[in-house]
Amino acid sequence: MNPEKTNWAAMVKESSIGRGIFTEQMKQTVLTRVEQNQRKKLKKPFVYMAAPLTGLLICLLLFPVFDNLPAAFQTMGRAIMGTNGVSSEDITLHYEPAKELSAIPDTDKGIRGYTLSRLPLASVHVKETVSIAGIGTYMDYIKSDDDPISYFGFQLFNHPGSAGDEFYEIGYGKMTEAKLHKSNAFGLMDLRLDGKCGPERRCVYWIALKENEVVAYEQMDAWTIYEQDLDKDGVTEVVASTFAKEIYIYKPIKGQIQSVDVQAALKAGYGDTVTYNPDNQIFQITGKGGTKKYRYVTGADMLRQVHE
Repeated sequence: MNPEKTNWAAMVKESSIGRGIFTEQMKQTVLTRVEQNQRKKLKKPFVYMAAPLTGLLICLLLFPVFDNLPAAFQTMGRAIMGTNGVSSEDITLHYEPAKELSAIPDTDKGIRGYTLSRLPLASVHVKETVSIAGIGTYMDYIKSDDDPISYFGFQLFNHPGSAGDEFYEIGYGKMTEAKLHKSNAFGLMDLRLDGKCGPERRCVYWIALKENEVVAYEQMDAWTIYEQDLDKDGVTEVVASTFAKEIYIYKPIKGQIQSVDVQAALKAGYGDTVTYNPDNQIFQITGKGGTKKYRYVTGADMLRQVHE
């Protein structure tokens, strides 16, 4: 039995069964095929995405000539940008009219207008004046020696409704560092009076010179004022930055001067800082989420994100 067993064992060793089903060569072949299959599977998503991405890139490159594209391409562009060319990054500004002067406290940030009283210069005791060549004179005064309350107002030069012996009263208080400028704010104003009206507070009065009256529009706590045409419609808007680092935009809408809170529009939260750069007309919000920049949209009351 032993010789037969020996022969059988030798035959088995020489056969493929004896060597095992997976030789080293077969093993390498199988591993190579598995690796190739895995690569093919990974490539499939990119193949599926290639066509849409290419189409999107073409649309983006063609946006500068969007209006000249065939209707089918314009429809595709609107699907990406939204209706009326509005991007998902646009922020609509909701302006609100200022309330009536009698209904709001002095700390309100809205602009409100009121007609100024014209008084005889001889009826008051002038304490201090600041003359602005060719425009007028700022003045603060008391009404009698028995009444120490300070008032302030201004005289105007070369205005048909004004006389040399009269002046316009603004109200209680006084200004320091007072300046009287020419102004075309809102397409309605002629002058702007501003200065410090408290230790850490500034006030601005836009003045409209009408034929039979002078109207002042007041903005309290206006630390910095910029008069610029943000929406490029030919009418000047006002960007007011307050001592509390709040920013408001004012513009005339339907015969009223209305305003919008830029912090609220940009949804600024605790720790976020909102600033305005008048040189490039950029509104910027900086916080934990990083920095985003916005510019007013031409011809629309919206802010659009700027990618630089």
